[in-house]
Amino acid sequence: MIPLVGGALAALCFAGAILSSSRATRMVGAFATLGGVMLVGGALTLPIALVTIAGAPLPWSSLPWLVLSGAGNVGGLLLEYLGLRTGKVGIVGALAAGEGAVAALLAVMGGEVLAPIVGAGVAIVGLGAVLTAFAPDPTEPGIGRGRLPAAVVFGGLAALSFGAGLYATGRIGASLPIGWAVLPPRVVGIAVITLPLLATGRFRIGRRALPFVVAGGACEVGGFLAFAWAAGDGIAVSSALAAQFASVAAVVAWLRFGERLSLRQWFGVATVAIGVTLVALGSA
Repeated sequence: MIPLVGGALAALCFAGAILSSSRATRMVGAFATLGGVMLVGGALTLPIALVTIAGAPLPWSSLPWLVLSGAGNVGGLLLEYLGLRTGKVGIVGALAAGEGAVAALLAVMGGEVLAPIVGAGVAIVGLGAVLTAFAPDPTEPGIGRGRLPAAVVFGGLAALSFGAGLYATGRIGASLPIGWAVLPPRVVGIAVITLPLLATGRFRIGRRALPFVVAGGACEVGGFLAFAWAAGDGIAVSSALAAQFASVAAVVAWLRFGERLSLRQWFGVATVAIGVTLVALGSA
């Protein structure tokens, strides 16, 4: 039950993060948005880290997972934001949602055994994400000759990076206090993105973009906390459910931002929903 509830909460949080960040990136750019998101996330995770890991020795045996968790999340966010600068939330998000399939595959390679119905559900989730991503855009027919390929490339690369980070986060959450699961991405992001932007005077976020940056950072942390909690009882199932942020974000973007979905995109969303149902039934 924990992987189901935690995975669903993570999906809602990650959907809020991508929706907020999509607005911010088009106002201030991908790097400034990521720098702000990391700064907000760092401020939110520091108290959690102080409470859960203060005074504890550094877990040297888990250091590779800590590094991979941080680098995977930061790299995935940067690639996702670059894609959102030119592509729609539904397209970039659907491809980035492949992170669940990547993490699930890594979990299987790491020895986690899945029930057949859960494995089928994970595969269908991945299929639905691909169908949604490559469906024709009903509002911008010319996008396929220019901006769509870039959005697809960035979204696909983001999935690989996120998937590796998610799996590492699950491994950390399964054996270490939750502070170690949420802290590494923020530390890496602030060190690699935020501080260099501040040092070069390129960290500029206007008033219009600030609420979206703050919301994006808060939702990222919320999603990580939910996933780390859920993954301790099952990385593959938690990853598959957390990946549903793409479906949620695509629908909200259609309702709130006017990013229309084509019939094939709706079919992709429905396919993802079927996959989620199978995962839930197999995990009951």
